[in-house]
Amino acid sequence: MTIVQNEAKWTNRFLIVSVIQGAIATFLTILLALFIISTSYAEHLVSKLLDDPSIGFIEITALAGLGVYFLIGVLGNGVLAFIYHYFESLLKKNFHNLSGVLASSHLILTNIGVFSVSIIMIYAGYLGDTAVFSQDIAGFGMSPDEVSQNMLNHFIVPIGIMLLVSSLGAICGGIVFIIEFIKK
Repeated sequence: MTIVQNEAKWTNRFLIVSVIQGAIATFLTILLALFIISTSYAEHLVSKLLDDPSIGFIEITALAGLGVYFLIGVLGNGVLAFIYHYFESLLKKNFHNLSGVLASSHLILTNIGVFSVSIIMIYAGYLGDTAVFSQDIAGFGMSPDEVSQNMLNHFIVPIGIMLLVSSLGAICGGIVFIIEFIKK
């Protein structure tokens, strides 16, 4: 079902993606909440944080990943839908040819990048948290330095690459807005 027929093709696409990303973010949040309330994970994490506050950066990795997903994946797409609405409905611009390719690239690259960065960060944070727990509670018994050097550092390059993919999508979006704004 479309919001406005043909007149707001890109508005509809970005709104639909925002709704889908919102559903995924909600699902991830529910999984996290169920995990926390059904295991002793939170209790162990809090006691571990109180014993050694330096492991807080590991937990921040997962929470930042989820935050990035909500802010850019969900809200960002919603805001972009309004920007595309402005161009399509108010300025009566159509995104055809090069503009259509750039708008497609904007939608696809930005969302693939944001989703990938978020999932990698959430996974890295979870893995890092588990690694600092002692082996008697299903952890690896590693120190924060060992976790950083042996586990988390391996995620830096993939996160960086996916940030570049997302940035490339955003650049495509900026270019398409400039092209359509100056086009008569």
